[in-house]
Amino acid sequence: MRPEVQFWDKMLPDQPEHTHLYRGHALMHDLFETVCRSSGIRDPHDEFKIEQSDMFTVEEMASNPIAMRFLQFLIKVSGVRRVLEIGAFVGLSTMCFAKALPADGKVISIEKFDKFAAIARRNFELNGLAGKIDLRQGDAFEVIDRLPHDQMFDLVFIDGNKERYMDYAVKAEPLLSPSGIMVVDDCFYHGDVLNNAPTDAKGVGTRAFMDYAASSEGWLRIALPLSNGMFLMTRNKG
Repeated sequence: MRPEVQFWDKMLPDQPEHTHLYRGHALMHDLFETVCRSSGIRDPHDEFKIEQSDMFTVEEMASNPIAMRFLQFLIKVSGVRRVLEIGAFVGLSTMCFAKALPADGKVISIEKFDKFAAIARRNFELNGLAGKIDLRQGDAFEVIDRLPHDQMFDLVFIDGNKERYMDYAVKAEPLLSPSGIMVVDDCFYHGDVLNNAPTDAKGVGTRAFMDYAASSEGWLRIALPLSNGMFLMTRNKG
């Protein structure tokens, strides 16, 4: 007999199975506010001094504050000391990583575009975090080639060119410590990855990574339906 409720009916907190007692009129707003209040998550504009780009706002381009708190949690409980970030934008995620790291921790962040890199550097200085961050401006593949391969990273965060997501993962994997965590942001790419055939180049690239991840049997992995999707993977042991 087919059950009336399926697992997918209970996957997200905004689905009817989880919201039938809600009496408000702005569910996602109220959910966001409740998560932030109970988790001690501050508005990034209150937590940091942020110089923004005149091209995109941090609300448009930066990772969601709840997603960043989740990664800060991972950094703390996993004892992460070194982070490699691919795609800094104006440095908000970079600063979140730096704040969660121990005093001797380090973020190596790569930003391709000089305009964003310049703003990010100023933001690091404004917030007193420049000492824990090493921003490398340039193409991620070239920058990674120049990194010492005897200095591993405990967390690799990929949020760069979506068309090259799988290539980034393959390129960065040798630099990931044996128990390290690889995180790929925006892994659903606005729903395009869910289509039988993605509709644009960024969707195609993100889908290629997801297909690669699906066949990565040597990894413990999970795609989380958080924000625009977040994929986490770490090597299976033993």
